Amino acid sequence: MKHILNKKYAIEDRRSGLILTIPLCLEQTNMDELSVTLDYLLSIPSEKCKARGFTVIVDGRKSQWNVVKTVVVMLQNVVPAEVSLVCVVKPDEFWDKKVTHFCFWKEKDRLGFEVILVSANKLTRYIEPCQLTEDFGGSLTYDHMDWLNKRLVFEKFTKESTSLLDELALINNGSDKGNQEKERSVDLNFLPSVDPETVLQTGHELLSELQQRRFNGSDGGVSWSPMDDELLAQPQVMKLLDSLREQYTRYQEVCRQRSKRTQLEEIQQKVMQVVNWLEGPGSEQLRAQWGIGDSIRASQALQQKHEEIESQHSEWFAVYVELNQQIAALLNAGDEEDLVELKSLQQQLSDVCYRQASQLEFRQNLLQAALEFHGVAQDVSVFFFLIIITMVRQLSQLILN
Repeated sequence: MKHILNKKYAIEDRRSGLILTIPLCLEQTNMDELSVTLDYLLSIPSEKCKARGFTVIVDGRKSQWNVVKTVVVMLQNVVPAEVSLVCVVKPDEFWDKKVTHFCFWKEKDRLGFEVILVSANKLTRYIEPCQLTEDFGGSLTYDHMDWLNKRLVFEKFTKESTSLLDELALINNGSDKGNQEKERSVDLNFLPSVDPETVLQTGHELLSELQQRRFNGSDGGVSWSPMDDELLAQPQVMKLLDSLREQYTRYQEVCRQRSKRTQLEEIQQKVMQVVNWLEGPGSEQLRAQWGIGDSIRASQALQQKHEEIESQHSEWFAVYVELNQQIAALLNAGDEEDLVELKSLQQQLSDVCYRQASQLEFRQNLLQAALEFHGVAQDVSVFFFLIIITMVRQLSQLILN
């Protein structure tokens, strides 16, 4: 509706009631557009504000009489029953008095409100100058484009925040139900379509703008903008912000719980990977290496193979150390409901790793002992061999003598 609102249809909130201004132009007035615009403008004030009554100004200075009459008659079906007066601003070369007065007088009872023809310079007889813009000889400073731009910001915020609230409520309520089934990690379907932080920032900036009273008129004049509480619904913005903060806080907690659950599931998966390898391929490697060798060379070959096995185990032990640190951090910051599961994972991981490390150490000690044994045995064999050689030599010398 921005292109329609640019035509300066306006509604002003004054203490004495609402003033609705309808400027008509030389071009043919689109009655459908006018009807839609009036419906929109009249939806802005609160019911309390509407109850103070309406005064409608139909600016017909640049229009034809038949158009003005059509608009006045249309007001009967568009504006609320609280309309008390319709002021038709006539051009300097005004229409035939007899025709215009006759028509309005004829329609007065059916319309339900009083219609008067008045020149722009005499409009102040019915409406105070401080409530009229300069177009009608008043002192009210009004920037229509400023109002329109702020209205667009308000409409955008209202639309985005309302949609965001529905999305956050759906996510939060779905999360509450999902807790019984152990939520899974967040995917794109669970993310809101707009950034809550951005919408909240827009809302705070808008609220700040609404709360400001602008006194920037010249010569002490007051510059008034129809961004009043009743028109741009400052309470609506505050209510939406409160609701957004509440739902966003819940959403952040949901995300935190999901992130924690995701981290817990990842840790659980890695723990099972470590456990399954150590109890599977790791244990199988140790069972396959049962001999100790029948010589130093054989024992050394077995020891080299064992070192290769230890190297593979070291990679998984490094994962164990990292997982143990992550679990310890979660235990320090975790919720009560996660403590049992975390401690169970930590205990399972530690038991398997320590058992496998003990078997590796036992195997290493056994191979080292075997190597030492073969070394001693070799030394003893050499010693006895030398003794025998010496004895043979001595015996041979005796025989020769």
